[in-house]
Order: sequence, then structure tokens, then C-alpha cells
Amino acid sequence: MKRIVAVGTEAAVRAHAERYRRFDDATVRGVVGTDIESNVDYDRSADYDRSVDADDSPKRDEADALDASTAPRYESLPEALEAADGTDVDGIDVCGPGVSHVDALETALEAGVPVRCDPPIALDAEQFDRLVSSASESEGWLVAHSPHRFSRMYGRLHSTVESGGIGPVGVARVERTAPFEGPGWNVSYDGVRAVAGHTEALCSVLAHDVDVLEWTFGPVERVFVRVRESERCDHAHAVLAFREGGRATAEIRWHRTETPAPRVGVEYSGKHGRLDFDEDDASTAFRAGATPLAVDPPEDDCRGRAIRAFLDRLGGTGAQPTNVAPASPSRVVVAARRSAAENRPVTLTEESQ
Repeated sequence: MKRIVAVGTEAAVRAHAERYRRFDDATVRGVVGTDIESNVDYDRSADYDRSVDADDSPKRDEADALDASTAPRYESLPEALEAADGTDVDGIDVCGPGVSHVDALETALEAGVPVRCDPPIALDAEQFDRLVSSASESEGWLVAHSPHRFSRMYGRLHSTVESGGIGPVGVARVERTAPFEGPGWNVSYDGVRAVAGHTEALCSVLAHDVDVLEWTFGPVERVFVRVRESERCDHAHAVLAFREGGRATAEIRWHRTETPAPRVGVEYSGKHGRLDFDEDDASTAFRAGATPLAVDPPEDDCRGRAIRAFLDRLGGTGAQPTNVAPASPSRVVVAARRSAAENRPVTLTEESQ
């Protein structure tokens, strides 16, 4: 039985606790730093991306509340580890972007406990280098894959590209829109925006697309990002150049008054074909004609599969990270933030200097 401490907001922890509860080999040992008053719909966050793997079960909220209420609550991760006497925790799940919980990441690594979170783990080079150094010296490890790479839709695109279905990639495109105030995929990034600013929040969302794009097309070599903030919307436009050739664009908009449809659009264009989907395609992908197919249970949606991969790593049945793996999305985000601040392209080799 793997014993997990969950760190994050109330809604995020409830969503994760519900998934851990579905696995016979896991239990939530404690919950840290939850905002009891928060009522954010975490399953509509960028992390979860409901447009990719949908589950609208009306019983979810009730099940989540019941499960989260059973775990002991602590004010801090050190307090939770002390209560467990340092030997009763197998893994720490930072529920949300790692950059929102840097103290928890550092505490986990210092304690030698494996930790999972969503990207990015850092927004600047100093913070990134400090975490990489901590991870290299720790008996624990850190994984920060986006749940997007565990979704069926992205998985189908990845498999087709890998089998040569579109030939060498020309341009990949990802576009996301959401209302500025929830419900929408941006709500879990309100904390990042409030503390660090709109550029940092937009770059944090970009980390999910970077993770999927690097997973599909290989390492990013150069990034150029422009951001703007206005009364109508916050907007980021990123151009990524892959080391092996080809480019990608990622565009993110948070509208204050209205949201254009679709909320998510993905297109991969190569020399021999094109692949795409939007949120309507994702919804109909789970239908047979006019009849909806059974929706995925929480343990088998994209976030549930991401958590399953974490448990497998803890159990030794999955490949163990050799270092801070994957560092790439955060490394690219550090370069993206610098590009936005200096309004110029930044190469990854330049950023690593």
C-alpha cells in the first residue's frame, strides 16, 4: 500500500484523493495546506483538460468530498512528515503546478521522498537550478509530466506521428481560450497570477503544451513568446523551434467577458498529412453514433492515468527517473518567461549558460 501526502488547494486535493481511493495499492496519508473555503472546479483546469477526457458524473462531487474528509489535515508538509515520523510516507503529490508549491518540492526532496507535480517546477533559472541540484542530491526524485500526455486524444496523435502518419512535422498548433473568471481551465492558475503575474501564469499553462509537444516531436531548441494584458483579455503567443526540425505555435487567451469557441484546438501538420482535434471532437470521440459511450471512471481518465504512472514508479514497476525528469517543460518555460520579458527569441543552450 503506497502512502501519499497530497499538497494543494481543496478542490485539487479532493480530485486527486478520489482517484487514489480507487486504487487498491494507494491511500492518502495526509492533506496539506488546503483552502477549505475554495470551491474551484479543478476538473475544469488546464491540468485536467475536460475537453480531452470527459467525465460528467453527477456523483463525483459527493464522492470527492467523502474521500477528502477522511485524510488527516496538516498546516505544512514538514508537519505532515513529522507526524508520519518520516517513515510512513511513500510519495508526495503536489496537486497543481509545482511552481505554486516550491517549498513543498524542496521539503520533499530534502526528506528523500519521491514527488509528483504538474509542470512547471520553476519560472526562473535560479529556482530551476536549485531544484535540479536538490533532486540530484536527494534519495527521492521528482516527476512533472503534464496529465495531457496521458489523455487518449493526445495519445492518438502521438502514436500516429510516431508511426510516420504525417511525415516530418512542419507546424504544430495549439490554441486555448477560457473565461478570465471560472469555470474554465485557467482557474487553478489564479494563484500563480496573483503572486507572480499574468506572464508567469500564462507561461505556467504553456508548460503543459510544451510537455506534450516535446513528447511528440522531440526537444525544443528555441522559443519566442509575446504576452499582453488588456481590459478584454490576457494573451500569450509562443513560437517553438524543435531541435530535429519543424515548429509549433501555442496561443493562450483568457477572456474577461466572453470566450470564443472552441476552448481547445490542436493541429499537427506534416509533409504527408494533418491531424487535429478540438473540444467537440473530444466529446464525440466517446460516442457511438448518437449514443454516449460509458465515460471513463476517475482512475482511468487522463489525470487518473498520470497518478497510476506515479504509483507504478513508487512500486518499482515503472521506469525510475535518472534525475529531475522531465526537466524539459520547466526548462523551456524558464526560457519562455525570459523571452517574454526581453521580447526576443531565446535558445535553450543560451538559457542553460
